[in-house]
Amino acid sequence: MSTESSIAIEIVDRVAEMEEQDPLDLPPLYDTVDPNALDRLAKSSKIQLEYIGYNITVDSGTITIN
Repeated sequence: MSTESSIAIEIVDRVAEMEEQDPLDLPPLYDTVDPNALDRLAKSSKIQLEYIGYNITVDSGTITIN
C-alpha cells in the first residue's frame, strides 16, 4: 500500500471535518495544488496554500490549518 498522497489526503480529511462534510463533497484539492508535488515537497519544504478559504501550512510534514 502506498502512502504517496498522505499529506494531501490528511488536508482534505481535516478540512472536511472542520466543515462537517464528507471529504468527497469538497472541491478537489488538485484544483488548488498538485497533490503529488505537495507530498514530495512537504517532506523538506515549508508550503503555504489556500483551500476553500482555509490557510494551510505544511512544514516538514506538520499540517496547520487556520
